[in-house]
Amino acid sequence: MLIVEPGPLRTDWAKRSLLESKTIIEDCDSTAGERRRQSHARSGTQQGDPVRAGEAILQSDTSENPPLRLVLGKIALELTHKKLEAVKKDLGSWREISLSADYPEFQDVK
Repeated sequence: MLIVEPGPLRTDWAKRSLLESKTIIEDCDSTAGERRRQSHARSGTQQGDPVRAGEAILQSDTSENPPLRLVLGKIALELTHKKLEAVKKDLGSWREISLSADYPEFQDVK
């Protein structure tokens, strides 16, 4: 199994390929509306090359030791590292609460 986690790739998904509702909800303009505008503005300028991404997928999938997860591109890699640090921080900060959910005889875990 290979889980591919790509960053932004320069494809047509935010232009012709994107199906969007014609209905614009004014109350959502600062959130969903802003995301829509950003997606349209970035379309065609993404730093990820879909051909290189495909080659990386094939290379990892045919590797002797393929990864479970393959993160593609600088943005995806940076965001993944940030996510890991946030998870690590939560695990440390909430360790005692996490362990408290078990019966007492199982809580003595390092």
